[in-house]
Amino acid sequence: MQLIAQLQPGIPAKPDCLVWYVGDPCDERIQAYRQAVEQRRQQDWQASVTGPLQKQIADQQKQITEQQNQIRVLQLKMESQSVEASQNEARNEALLNGIGAGVGAALALLVAVAGFRRLARGSKVAATEQGRAASA
Repeated sequence: MQLIAQLQPGIPAKPDCLVWYVGDPCDERIQAYRQAVEQRRQQDWQASVTGPLQKQIADQQKQITEQQNQIRVLQLKMESQSVEASQNEARNEALLNGIGAGVGAALALLVAVAGFRRLARGSKVAATEQGRAASA
């Protein structure tokens, strides 16, 4: 036991003196030795009990950190997909507006051409009627 006590840090060597009365220096050294041994046992017990729990806590904290990183990655992915969807929607809307403007311009041109043709026919008919009236 003395060899073990000498090898363990924080525990003084076991006193090998003789106690003559309570409270003499040898008695105090023995009490200090017993207190150091008891304190060391308590620390060892506490370490054996809390060690696995501390490992479990560390593992859970690591897992939480990993999950937080995954959440950040997913949030960034969602944001980029949202931006991409908005851009696609804007492109589609612009395309539809362009098609609508093109169809409207084509219809306006068609109406204008039809109107000019009608006017042109109307003036030819009036000119031929005037020519007939003048010859009669």
